[in-house]
Amino acid sequence: MSTGGKMLDRRSPIPLYHQLSQSLLAQITNGHYEPGDTLPPERELTQDFDVSRITVRRAIDELENEGYVRRVQGRGTFVAPPRIQRGILKLTSFSEDIAALGMKPGSELLTLRQEPAQTRVARELGLNEGATVWFVERLRFADSDVIGLNLSYLALPESITLRRSDLEEEPSLWKVLAEKGIVLMESDKVIGAIAAEDWHAELLDVRERTPLLQVEGVAYSGAGQPVEFHQIITRADRYKYHLHVTR
Repeated sequence: MSTGGKMLDRRSPIPLYHQLSQSLLAQITNGHYEPGDTLPPERELTQDFDVSRITVRRAIDELENEGYVRRVQGRGTFVAPPRIQRGILKLTSFSEDIAALGMKPGSELLTLRQEPAQTRVARELGLNEGATVWFVERLRFADSDVIGLNLSYLALPESITLRRSDLEEEPSLWKVLAEKGIVLMESDKVIGAIAAEDWHAELLDVRERTPLLQVEGVAYSGAGQPVEFHQIITRADRYKYHLHVTR
């Protein structure tokens, strides 16, 4: 469907590429294009909107950087699934958040072992350096899509043992801990941005230097005892954090 360039206002101080990206975004949000659909090729967009190919590419870049579309080399530009929104004022697990959105949470266990606590881990968990902690490394999924990488360091009583079968059968680590009598009740979090290194890129199916969200935090038992120091690295195009504040 040709627009004849009528949807862009050349007298506006708003750059044409941003007007074009917002026009395409409106078609995505109103359901004209749905997740998985292919956007028209650059050549068609340049004709429909009467703009240069550079303008079209900048508009698509803007949509890609904001997580609304993804490019696949040799195949085209596809509408991305909606970002998963996670609140940070209530303590919930990844699995709970995904299930609340009507999606199936999943987990692939990469590493499970006991190891000596390094300096940072020991400090965060209130342990002596070299004390034994459990290390759990998992890929996290929403339905079949990889969303993030979860690294957990756990200070557990000697009487508690984690088995691969525990974490392969149950995607929620916190639920596994609760079944063993350890319920996490509060957490501190620090949210920042990092650029994907080569190993992030391979695991999360993104390009190197792609922006990622990193959350570091300590989760505590009801008695205020630090139990888990975690690093959660998520795809910024699929995940966002929601904060509601009042004055």
